[in-house]
Order: sequence, then structure tokens, then C-alpha cells
Amino acid sequence: MRIEFDDGTLLLQDAPDDVPFAEWDDRVDEYRSQAYRYRSLLEWAGTWTDGNEQATLQDGFAHGLEDAARTYPDLDLTPALHIEPRDYQQAALDAWIDHNRRGSVVLPTGSGKTFLGLQAIAEAGVSALVVTPTIDLMNQWHATLTNAFGDQLSESVGVLGGGSHDVTAITVTTYDSAYRYVNEYGDRFGLLVVDEEHHLPAPTYRQIPEMMIAPYRLGLTATYERPDGKHELLEDLLGPVVYREDVDELAGEFLSEYETIHMSVDLTADERSEYDEEYQIYRDYVDSHEFDLWKEEGYAEFLKRSSYDPQGRRALIAKQRAERIARTAEKKLDTLDNLIKRHHDDRAIIFTANNDFAYDISREFIVPCITHQTKTDERTEILKRFRSGEYSMLVTSQVLDEGIDVPAANVGIILSGSASKRQYAQRLGRILRPTDDREPARLYEIITEDTMETYVSQRRREGVTTSADG
Repeated sequence: MRIEFDDGTLLLQDAPDDVPFAEWDDRVDEYRSQAYRYRSLLEWAGTWTDGNEQATLQDGFAHGLEDAARTYPDLDLTPALHIEPRDYQQAALDAWIDHNRRGSVVLPTGSGKTFLGLQAIAEAGVSALVVTPTIDLMNQWHATLTNAFGDQLSESVGVLGGGSHDVTAITVTTYDSAYRYVNEYGDRFGLLVVDEEHHLPAPTYRQIPEMMIAPYRLGLTATYERPDGKHELLEDLLGPVVYREDVDELAGEFLSEYETIHMSVDLTADERSEYDEEYQIYRDYVDSHEFDLWKEEGYAEFLKRSSYDPQGRRALIAKQRAERIARTAEKKLDTLDNLIKRHHDDRAIIFTANNDFAYDISREFIVPCITHQTKTDERTEILKRFRSGEYSMLVTSQVLDEGIDVPAANVGIILSGSASKRQYAQRLGRILRPTDDREPARLYEIITEDTMETYVSQRRREGVTTSADG
């Protein structure tokens, strides 16, 4: 049997009828398999041994199988960072190796997942593709990979995305670019590293691991579980969760000690009157149709009805108006003013759920603002000044929740957000990077009392125990 890579799949020439993971392709009169079954097929044929000793291009035939699929090279790399891994990083790497160099590692934001990725690349000893969700994160990985391995490679670290198309033995890319080109380069890498892997189960993105032969796979994230349950797909595509550390387990020794402080404010009389009116319109419609809005399919049904039912459309608008009143309550700004004065000597990030509110705060308190509309050069300059201490505070919408290396802060203030536990964990992680400060980091959450925000807050805070109320 001959196995070769063909446009994101494996073509199995002269394969026996009992070959696993394969379907007959009438177009070529041969069996065909998904590319990610490459290692399993070699194991079935008896030509795979864990390590870099499987049948190589030079081996030709071994046990009746000719491997013409692999085009990725072996590498001999050592990270040139002269940093000893922390105990949990070494434990995570060992666990990944023990699980045949396949699996996911779940570590809090700021705990050194990138460093773990470098260690895995060096240990695997094969060419590697690193997939990231954003161009910013792609550029950060590229700089780190270049510092770690640049002098040991015959070519520079490759970049696929953001206007660059340079594929080398060690390459970093974005999800979007990887999806676009995986059918072309799926045989070029022996290790797939997926950063922020919780994005991977999306229908398009899951084709990235499916169309690659990479026998070694590492997923990295701070928030593995997805509300839709589709994280279960990751075990088949990347391997099982092999190591996990929660925020509380690392706080103190490896991350900052922290406390979360939940503060409640009331609506003004006018705000309360308008909120109650809009919320009741929304609630009456939902109750009459018995939508389960905490489930994805229930909310999808509500949105579907709002597209053709005038009353449903009015209910959706009422919900949005009520949310806006709660998120931008006047007394939130009074509380924010007090917190800014209290923490004028600290490094603080103010989080909002939407751009308009972020810009309003920026103008009101003369604080630099970053949203998805902020140009790259301006964002880089703001973060540079925040890192140097020239700016002690900044306000942002959801753009800093993940995918950008935010300088260390010790105070976070959440004025509004979603019910996502992932978003909450990412925002908490922004203030937990280790510092020499003995004072614990603080994450304030300002909630409007007796509104939808109360329930949203309870859902996103599940699992975080170090807290106080104010």
C-alpha cells in the first residue's frame, strides 16, 4: 500500500479492503482517508514508533506500506532563552509527552503557555505550524519563535497571514490563513500547535487539523470548555486534556494573589422606569413562547422569530434597550470615578461590552481607549506607554480579552460584559501576571442591581471563589 497526501486528504493506493478510517473514492478507484488519520494508519500498518523513528522518506517500503505522504523534516532545536521551566510547565510538557505528544494543556492567562509551546516544538524535533486567532498574536509568536530558534534554523521563521506568505520549517499563521491554505501545506509539518484552541471547533476552523497529517499536536488555552459543548471535538482533533491548572492553584507563587470585588449600584428613578418598561415587553414575549434563553438553541429560536414576527422584533429591541440602560447606568460612572481616584497609583484596565461606552468613558475621564476600530500603530503606541507607566489606565471593549500581549496591570474594572466564563477568565488573567508587588491584584465588577446584569454576573463568575462584595 502506498499512502500520499492529496489536497488535504490521504490517498491510499493499492490498499486492502480492511484498511481503517477510509472510504472508497469512485473517481480514482482507490481508498481515501482524512489527513489527520495519518498516524493512526501508520500505527495500523505497524510502521509507527513513538519518536522520530517512523518510516521516513528514505526508508521507502516498510511492512508493506510506502509512506509518500510525509514531506516534513526532522529538526534539532534547543530554545535559546536560558529560562528554566516552572514546575507546572515541566509537568505539563511531561504529561503531553506521556500522551504520545498529543493533547491539550489548560493554563490561566499569563502563566506561560507560549513558553510551553516552545518547549514542545524543541522536544518534538520536527517542523511545526503554530496557529493563532489574530494577527497581533501571530506577530507575538513570530517574535518569540525567532528569539528562541532563529539562529538554529537554515531559514527564518515563516509567516503565513497578514500579507505575508512565507512557509518554512517553523511557521506561524492565523486561523483564517491556515484554513485557506491547509490543503496545500498539510503535509509540511509534523507538529501542530493551536493557540486559543477553544476557537477550533468552528465548522471552518476544524478543517485545519483535519486536513493536516501532523502526528504530534498540542492545544493551548485558558478556557477549554465551550457553552455549546463542541469542545468535545478537540479530543479527536488534537488529543485529550493532558494537564490543567486553575487560577487559584497558581495564584501567589506563579501568578499574583488576587481578589474579586463585586459592587452593586442602583438605577436612577428615570432609568428604573424606562428599564422596567422595556424589560417587561421583552419578558412577556419570551414567557409566552417558553424560550430557554440560556441555551444556544433557545436564543437562536428567539432571534429567528424576531426576524419575521413584529412582536418578536419589538421584544428584541426592548431587550437591547434594557441591556444598554443597565450597562451604562449613571451611578456606574460615579463608582468608576471613586475607583479611579482610589487607584491613581496603580495600573488599571477598564473593561466594557461595547465601543460606544468605552469611548464615552475615555472622553469623560480622559483615559486612552482601545477598541477593534483602533488602528494597529495607535494600539501599539498606547500599550507601549501603558507598559512604561506613562499611561496608568486604559479603557477597552472586548478587543483585549484575548490575543494581545497586554502589559501587566494590577487592577481590572468590569463595567459590562457577557455571561461568558471565558471572557471573565481572560479579563481576570490580564491582572494576574506576576509582579514584585506584595499587594494582591483586584478585579472589580460593577453590577446594576435588580437587572439582567445580576444573572449574567452570576453565570460568568462560576468557578472563581476568591471574592468580596461591595
